[in-house]
Amino acid sequence: MGLFSLVSELQNMDLVAQEMNWYAAKDNRLIYLWRDPSNNWSGLVGIELQNEQLLVHQLVLTPQSVSQGNYNRIFDDLQDLYPKYKIVVGFENRAAWEKWENATNHA
Repeated sequence: MGLFSLVSELQNMDLVAQEMNWYAAKDNRLIYLWRDPSNNWSGLVGIELQNEQLLVHQLVLTPQSVSQGNYNRIFDDLQDLYPKYKIVVGFENRAAWEKWENATNHA
């Protein structure tokens, strides 16, 4: 289950398999695995590219990695990877995204 085990609604393998199948069903749905500055696998972001928007469906960090600095790094990485897309998040990630969006240098 790995990083998916940190998603509260995906607490068994059947649900994880369903989630993985949902991402695999279309080319515009991707799972981005994120490494922290120490090069450890520390985050998972489920995204969907739609029109000119990058929709963040899942954004999970390991407990020791949860910080605004790491959220900023993830959003920076996504923006660098998909510069023509506007990042859109759900309610659960809104506060971290707003802090990133309002930062002057996004670092």
